[in-house]
Amino acid sequence: MNVISLRFTIATILAVIGITAFIIGLQYDFGSSQRMGPGYFPLVLSGALTVLAVWEAFSVLFNPSSDEQPSLDWRPFAAILTAVLGFAFAISFFGLIPAFIVVIGLSSLSEHKYGLKPALILAFFVSLGAWLLFAKLLGITLSLFKFGF
Repeated sequence: MNVISLRFTIATILAVIGITAFIIGLQYDFGSSQRMGPGYFPLVLSGALTVLAVWEAFSVLFNPSSDEQPSLDWRPFAAILTAVLGFAFAISFFGLIPAFIVVIGLSSLSEHKYGLKPALILAFFVSLGAWLLFAKLLGITLSLFKFGF
């Protein structure tokens, strides 16, 4: 029985996504490299994705690795996924600073040896940097703290 590799499956999915995006991008004006049109970036990016995905698929077919399948560590996967969802929820209901604290706190759970103190220090400095960047330098009116629904 021939088992299809996970790498080959993912490469094929990415190639299909790249080809689909390329076809959709053909509907927009391409422009030139000096004066890019709205279709320039999607076509270049989807073309690069397609080439890399096809390359990976062929490398899996012609250079198979060992029969050992890598195991998936679910802890980082779940932590990063909940961090993204937590950020979306927190920025809507609590503001920018609490959202950064939530995303850094939840994503720090993906690492086994990452403690609470480094996560809090990182959250403080990222929140400070976000406040300086968005509120002071760019003048974007984002609610830093917002309580209530």
